[in-house]
Amino acid sequence: MAQADATLEQILGLLPALDELEVLRLQLVASAVRDPGKEWDSSSAYTTIDKRLVDADAAERALQEARASLHAFVDELHDGLRPFFRSFFGGQHEQAAHDLVALGEKLEDRGRAVGARLCYRAALTVSLPLIEKDAQVLALRRIARVSGNLGDFQEALSYYERSAELARDSGNLRGEVVARTGLGNIRMWQGRWSEAEQPYHDALALAESAGPGELTLERGHIYNNLGNLTTRTQRLEESEVWFENAFRTWQSLSSPVDLAVCHVHHAHLREAQDRWDDARRAYDAALALPTSAAVRTAIAIDYAEWWLHEGHVTPAEEWGRKAEEHAIASGSPYMIARMYHSRGNIARWRGDEDGFTLFEKALEIAREKEYPYLEAEVLVDYAALRAGNGGGEEALAYVERACEIFRQLGALGDLERAQRTLGELRGTSPDPALELPGDPPLALAGESPFAAAAD
Repeated sequence: MAQADATLEQILGLLPALDELEVLRLQLVASAVRDPGKEWDSSSAYTTIDKRLVDADAAERALQEARASLHAFVDELHDGLRPFFRSFFGGQHEQAAHDLVALGEKLEDRGRAVGARLCYRAALTVSLPLIEKDAQVLALRRIARVSGNLGDFQEALSYYERSAELARDSGNLRGEVVARTGLGNIRMWQGRWSEAEQPYHDALALAESAGPGELTLERGHIYNNLGNLTTRTQRLEESEVWFENAFRTWQSLSSPVDLAVCHVHHAHLREAQDRWDDARRAYDAALALPTSAAVRTAIAIDYAEWWLHEGHVTPAEEWGRKAEEHAIASGSPYMIARMYHSRGNIARWRGDEDGFTLFEKALEIAREKEYPYLEAEVLVDYAALRAGNGGGEEALAYVERACEIFRQLGALGDLERAQRTLGELRGTSPDPALELPGDPPLALAGESPFAAAAD
C-alpha cells in the first residue's frame, strides 16, 4: 500500500547499518520536516528529529545528494593520496608526511574524525625516522587534537606533551606554543583549571618572545582561553584584562569565529558579574558574525540558558528550536546530541516529565557515536529530572555511571560535582527542586567549536 511519507525513525531503522550509508543518513536528517498536523500539539515541544517526516521526493533527493557527496569524498580521498605517493617515491619523506596530514585535515573538515586520526598516525609513522622534526611535531599535535575532540583526554595529553617537547628541542617556537595551548585546553575540558593555567601562561610567554607582530593569532587564542579560565575560577577582574587583550587582537586580525568565541566567553563573564543585559548584548554580537552552523548551535544553546535565567521559558524554547535547526544544518551528530541535552534541561527547568525524550535522544547519539564526556554530562542532568518525578533509583544509577565515565576520562572537576550529587541523592529523598552542580559552558566540551585550540 502506497504512503505519502514516513517518519525519519522508520526510514533510518530500515536502512542497512553500513558505514558507507552514513552520509545518506545525515542527508535524510537534513531533508526531514516537522509534521504539520502535530505542529500545535503540546507534545511537539519534546518531539525529536526521529518524528520528522520524509516523503518519496525528499528521500530521492537525499539519495542523489548523498551519492554525489560520497563520490566526491572517494575522489578527494584518492586525489589526496596522489601527492603522498609522488612525494614518497621521490624520496621527499617529510613532504609525504605533510601530504598525509593534509589528507587527514580534509577528513576532519568532513566530520570524519576517526579516519582523520588514522591519517595523522600514518603521517607520524612516516615522519619518525626524519632528521627534521617539524612534520612529526605537527602529526603529534593533530592526533592530540582529534583525540581531545573524541573525548580521549589521556591520549590527547600524551600527544600534546610529546609535540611540545619535540618542538622545544627542535626550535619550533610556534609548534611549541600551539601544543602548550592544546595542553591547557585538555586540562580545561577535564575540569582541572589550576593545571590548565600554567600551560596557557607558558604558551603566552613563548609567543611574546617571538616579538611584536609575531604569533598574533596564537596570542589571541590564549587570551580567549585565559579570559574563560579566570571567569570559571571567579577571578573576574583578571578576566576583564584578558578580554581587553583578546578584543584588541580580533580588531586587528580578522577572524570571525575567534571573535564569536570571544563574545560568548565574554557573555559568561558578564553573567558571573550579574550583568545580564550586557551578556545578552554579547550573545547578539556573536550571533551577528558569519560563523558555521556548529558555532551558531553552540551560541543558541547558551542563549537559551540566558533566557531561562531571566525566567522567560517561551523564548528559551524558541532558541532551543533554533539550536535544533542549526544543529541539523551542521551535519554534526555531536551538536545534535548537545542540542537535545540543552533542550532536555529546559524541560527539566519547567518540571515537565515529557522532557525525558530529549535526554534519551541525546544519550542515544552520545553512545552510538562514542562521545563519553557528553554521555556523562547528559546522565547527570537526566538524573535530576528522574529524581524529581519519583525515579530515585534510576537517578542514582545514572549518576553512578556518570562518575565512572568521568573517572575514566580523568575529568576530576566533573567527577567531584557528580559525586556531590550522588551524595545528595543517597542522603535525602528525591527533591523536585534538586539543583545539580552548574554545568560547564559548552566552551569546555570535548568537541565544542568554542575550544580555541590554535591550530
